[in-house]
Amino acid sequence: MSSPTTGSDQASGRSALNAGGATPARRFEYSTAPKVRAPVRGGGSVSPVAWLIIALMVLEFLVLYRINLMQLVSVWYSNPNFSQGFAIPFISAFFVYQQWPVLRSLEPQRSAVGLALLIFGTATQVLFLVTGQIQFSELSMLVVLFGMFLWMLGWNYMRLLWLPICYLLFMIPPPQALYVKLTTPLQFLAASLGGHLLTMFGIPAIVTATQIHVQVRAHWDSLDVAQACSGIRSLTAFFALAIVLAYSVPRPVWQKLFLALCALPIAILCNALRVALTGVLFVSAGQEWARGSTHASLGMLMLIPAMFLQLGTAWALDHIFIEDTTVVSTAGGGT
Repeated sequence: MSSPTTGSDQASGRSALNAGGATPARRFEYSTAPKVRAPVRGGGSVSPVAWLIIALMVLEFLVLYRINLMQLVSVWYSNPNFSQGFAIPFISAFFVYQQWPVLRSLEPQRSAVGLALLIFGTATQVLFLVTGQIQFSELSMLVVLFGMFLWMLGWNYMRLLWLPICYLLFMIPPPQALYVKLTTPLQFLAASLGGHLLTMFGIPAIVTATQIHVQVRAHWDSLDVAQACSGIRSLTAFFALAIVLAYSVPRPVWQKLFLALCALPIAILCNALRVALTGVLFVSAGQEWARGSTHASLGMLMLIPAMFLQLGTAWALDHIFIEDTTVVSTAGGGT
């Protein structure tokens, strides 16, 4: 009959194991298991009163933002720089669909903070409509959505719904003054990098502000990097795409943020490459090949290297930081 193990025996056993040289593998480690801090209590059926309140809030939202929604659709249709707005609500709904099993299992817990946000957003929207500041009132749309969900469902739900709501920001065009401030430095940067790439391609180029002077046979001609060529459209699209790629795969939060931020240099690099390829066509094939549909097609073509660069960054993170729970034995001698 074996005797029971005492605490001193266990301690000596652990000491012997440590002395044996069994040490965990020294590798970059992270856990891919999703962390859900919200208590799971089993979702119940929604009461008729709750459905009535939800219906009234949806009706209030549509009445408050009817003009804004119509204007947004008009901008998406008429301005190619913001045409991605048609896809943003569907992608946001896809984020909710991914979390739906967890959302169904949570129990609603109303928050007074949500009611305060809802009142504040509604009052702000009414003020914007009265003063005619429609472009600013579109931002209050997100505040009202946050307030609605937080008041009706609580913080447990908001831990999963904050990203789908914030993602709707990509469908809202910035105010014109902010748009000019964003595009102007991007124009200069695209012209400068595009000119350097042209010299790497063997084409003499001199950059002056937003103009690129290139040598066409025996004379010099100029390419103007217009506001539409600043890369703001590709930058917005790449950021939206990067968030989808980061969110759809389980990985640590810092890696998701890193992948999203990588969209900025990738967008700038690909836009400069588009400017350089436009200059190559301008010199080798003629001016008509550097304008119109060909110029627009180059912008769409740049989505391919951007996608590969983004996927390559994610691949590098997956192979540098590897989840490893094995134990490597370094003990000497045989067994």
